Amino acid sequence: MNFPNGELVKKEHTSSVGSKTVKSTMLLLLGVFYSRIINLIMTILLARILVPEDFGLVALGTTLLLIVNSITDISLASALIHHKEVTEEDFDTAFTLSLMRGLIVSVVVILGGAYMAEIYSDSRLVAICFGLSLRPLVASLSSPRYVLYSKELRFGTVALQESINYTAQFLISVSIAIYTQSYWAIVSGAVFSSVIGTTFTYFVAPYRPTFSLASWRRLLGFSFWLTLNEFLTIVGNRFDNFLAGSWLGLSVFGAMNVGNNIAGVVTQSAVAPMQRVLFPSFAQIAHNRDRLKVAFQKSQASLFTLGLAVGVGTALVAEPFVYLTLGPNWPVAVLVIQCIAPVLGAQVVFGPVNAICNAVGATKVLFYRGLILVLFRVPIVLAGLYFYGLPGILLARIVSGGVVTSAANFYLVRRLINLTVFEQIFVTWRSWIAGLCMTIFCLLLGRYLGPINNNTDAIVLISIQASAGSMVYCLVHFGLWWGAGRTDIGLETEVVKMLSKLKSKR
Repeated sequence: MNFPNGELVKKEHTSSVGSKTVKSTMLLLLGVFYSRIINLIMTILLARILVPEDFGLVALGTTLLLIVNSITDISLASALIHHKEVTEEDFDTAFTLSLMRGLIVSVVVILGGAYMAEIYSDSRLVAICFGLSLRPLVASLSSPRYVLYSKELRFGTVALQESINYTAQFLISVSIAIYTQSYWAIVSGAVFSSVIGTTFTYFVAPYRPTFSLASWRRLLGFSFWLTLNEFLTIVGNRFDNFLAGSWLGLSVFGAMNVGNNIAGVVTQSAVAPMQRVLFPSFAQIAHNRDRLKVAFQKSQASLFTLGLAVGVGTALVAEPFVYLTLGPNWPVAVLVIQCIAPVLGAQVVFGPVNAICNAVGATKVLFYRGLILVLFRVPIVLAGLYFYGLPGILLARIVSGGVVTSAANFYLVRRLINLTVFEQIFVTWRSWIAGLCMTIFCLLLGRYLGPINNNTDAIVLISIQASAGSMVYCLVHFGLWWGAGRTDIGLETEVVKMLSKLKSKR
């Protein structure tokens, strides 16, 4: 078939971007999967060695660090990705601004640690926050040129760096935990992994540190609203940690954070690589809104297919999984995973929203969305915690993370690329039905297999429920796709294409 020259170039560019995106996603999938598995194993081993109170103490310091980080986050990497042409002045300015921010964050975290120690009447928080303050300082020294790997969709190196970071954190944290049985294992592992990560950036993206602020307007002009949005997001998602730490007690709060970590690690393993390649991929087709709309729906459908399956599946096997890995004395972690994992899994359907906003330069609307979510979430969570304690805060997270977040993102997508709410929901209908079938099947199977009395029971229950549930989900999903006319929008289409290519190569 013959194309005009311009159309041929467009086709070749589309194919190039698409193939790069798929390849990058696969590389990131391998790297992130390894990193998440290592992180999960580390959490399990530390939970076996340490006590919930240790996790609670470090979680308080980490929450402070995250909030201060978000307040000062100037999204320099996103700005460098967004701009088509990047100069040496841009890199020098990014390095200078990053170092200034790192110093500010470190100082504020140290001062905040002393203040928290007074509030919680626990002097250990002073030393913990001082240790954690080294992490942003070390990270701020990273080579600014390293962002080119993401900008050019060369995510193999990015995946390698993260794998090395998590491996180092795992080895240091577990070793120190075995030797000291102290919360310092968590802090030391986090700081040491930052040292490894920063060093790695200079090996793969050499850069001679140079101080300059010549391009500060160019970089901050794009990232200003991203900074405000990041602040609102972190505050909205983490502010309750400070209240829960004192209201529920450090032991319950620590167990709650272990459950949160497990739910987050498992649900994000499969979908995180796809989310991270969307921004640079969308940025290359941002000028064509029709192509952007189709790409958004395809990514939305694929992410939700994986996210819902992993989230609901994690909740269904939470009890035997926690019994087998952490032991029988972590009922709080089981409850948290059962409540939070499905919400986190379903939320990935909105992963492409941030990428769309960044790609078209509509970062200001992200701030308004974050503001709306905080205004709704804060009173809901406060009411839940005050009246019902732990169950209340979990219910509040389900409502705010499910209903409120969905409504805000539906509206945002409609405004940006003119996709109606029905069009956004419709691409996920097969996943909802498949997820419901999987849930009913696994619950009936769990009742038939009986209660968990030992590790053998837990292994049997996990193995049968995970394998049978996955099979039911995939069969129902594929059957619905086939019966509905094999639409191009969906993960099934990409899987069939991939299998066809593999078959043709033989």
